[in-house]
Amino acid sequence: MTLQILIEAIGLLPLLVLVAVVVWRRRQLDRDGRRDPITTELRNLPGHSLQEQFEKLYESRIDKLVLVLSAGLMVALVIATRRITTESRPWDWDWLDTAFLIAAIALALHFGRQVPREMPRQRQIKQAIRAEHATAQELAASLAGNNRIIHDVQAGEFNIDHVVITPAGVFAVETKSRLKPPVGNGANAVKVKYDDRRLEFPGWTETKPLEQAGRQARWLANYLREATGERLPVFAVLVLPGWFIENTARITDDMVRVINPKKSQWLLLPEKRPVLLDTAAIQRAAFAIEKLAQRIEAKDG
Repeated sequence: MTLQILIEAIGLLPLLVLVAVVVWRRRQLDRDGRRDPITTELRNLPGHSLQEQFEKLYESRIDKLVLVLSAGLMVALVIATRRITTESRPWDWDWLDTAFLIAAIALALHFGRQVPREMPRQRQIKQAIRAEHATAQELAASLAGNNRIIHDVQAGEFNIDHVVITPAGVFAVETKSRLKPPVGNGANAVKVKYDDRRLEFPGWTETKPLEQAGRQARWLANYLREATGERLPVFAVLVLPGWFIENTARITDDMVRVINPKKSQWLLLPEKRPVLLDTAAIQRAAFAIEKLAQRIEAKDG
């Protein structure tokens, strides 16, 4: 009986190792004191209810699959242990069983390293989706009339989160989400200083988001020139939801503009900027950019 219990425990050891590592990593992430920067009250996206139903069905299917596999494993172990005779050789003599055990533990440790590494990325993706939703919601609230906003524009090997087209120009908008420091650090804890070269967050500095936004705007300008035959004014915009932006240098049209989406109206609407595009130009630009999204949708068909 003791030998049977030991063998069944050995069979479950890889799974127990993986579960223990995942639980440990999740608790580490939950202890992170940084705050969600999104303060916008998010509304449901189109198809939100259907998406929730789909996710529940998918999770239920996965749960059932795990239960079936676990039951099969337990049945196999019980059948195997019932056929072990009392004349079995000692464990030390059976090198093959030892090799199998070592291989199983090594496999569990391998996946135990991969899964926790993926967990922060999953949280980053979830946070990025929230940030893009908040940005889209704030931008849409600022637009009216002939203004257009196109989301998730596929641009070769990358995508542009949002493209906004108004009489003030074409704006290639890149959204970045950065967690805030823990509560209790005052107003400076939510302030980002921008001098055209770097973003100075409280405790760290970044330049890559600015470089990315600039590259995307240049790509979009070249694309529109080829698609329409016109040199349409394209501006790079970096959006940081939940942060207060302090410009420490004079921002010109050829620089990346860094904004909080709640403060997007001054940048996007012609009341605050000179009119650069008429209604026909807005339509031509929108038609050319929408073709990029339509191209992806056709592939997914």
